[in-house]
Amino acid sequence: MMKLGILTDHYNQYELYEKSCKELNVDYVVIDILSSDWLTNIKANIDCNGFIARPMYDYEEQRDVYIERIYYINNILKKIIYPTFDEQMIYENKRNMATWLSMHNFPHVETKVFLRKQEALDFLNTCTYPLVIKSNLGAGGKGVEIIETKKKAIRRVNRIFGRIHHLFALGNPQKRKKFGLNIPVYGMSQKHVMIVQEYKEIKWEWRIIKIDNSFFGHQKLLKGKFASGSGLVGWVEPPRELLDIVREICDRGNFYSMAVDIFETINDNYYVNELQSLFGSFLDSQMVIDGKPGRFKYINNEYVFEDGEFNRFGSCLLRVEHFIKILKNNIEVH
Repeated sequence: MMKLGILTDHYNQYELYEKSCKELNVDYVVIDILSSDWLTNIKANIDCNGFIARPMYDYEEQRDVYIERIYYINNILKKIIYPTFDEQMIYENKRNMATWLSMHNFPHVETKVFLRKQEALDFLNTCTYPLVIKSNLGAGGKGVEIIETKKKAIRRVNRIFGRIHHLFALGNPQKRKKFGLNIPVYGMSQKHVMIVQEYKEIKWEWRIIKIDNSFFGHQKLLKGKFASGSGLVGWVEPPRELLDIVREICDRGNFYSMAVDIFETINDNYYVNELQSLFGSFLDSQMVIDGKPGRFKYINNEYVFEDGEFNRFGSCLLRVEHFIKILKNNIEVH
């Protein structure tokens, strides 16, 4: 009988996988991977056919520890992980994501990662403004700043690398809304690494989701200059070109579950902006066409629409169904 190990996370989102397993009548066990005894916990449940993971997404230090533990489960204990280890290496890691897109020649927003203060300053002296400075981790537009002037950009360099010496770097903190004010959150500061992205003037951003052979798409509309985190959705049919891009990305990376955010610029060009294996999915439908919720399935080189609500339990139901299929195929092969 198939048995899944569901790994815990700080925000109890693993409970959505529990609900999905109960709905599908799948045997499972919840395993505390956050504990200092995490390895003992894993070994006590080594009979699981595979493990479902939910990496951290608020604090980079905790995310890194989580990914390290996933590495040992997947590569040393040789257990199958969902999503794959490669997907989790890209998840909430803009440095890795930019490198992956560049190496695979997908159209993406040009991104530079600086480890040297002087190199960053030299770039800022010759680049075109505005530009975008991002933290490595941060969803919903958090940790993203549009920088209009060189003076402001240099201030960010001094925060990230230290004005006098790197040991005194304060970091570039994300900001959170509190009491109507933008409060700097120093516990989420980006330090010693600077991520700079070319600024693109966009009409909107498309979110295209692929889980197994299910495709979904909608627009993320602008609020000010940002689409991510705006909460504004355009329920329109996504262009086939974007579905093709996402299908090729997932095929190239052997990705199981992926939300791809793609800018559509005012010049009608497309640029991949984000790859997120796990993503906000609060509605039971992530695509609505002509008032009908549904999904596309790729069948005989065509995208065939099927109406219905397929994103229940934050799209975790689809992931569990997909994982069971993967594990069964693995058993048949071996």
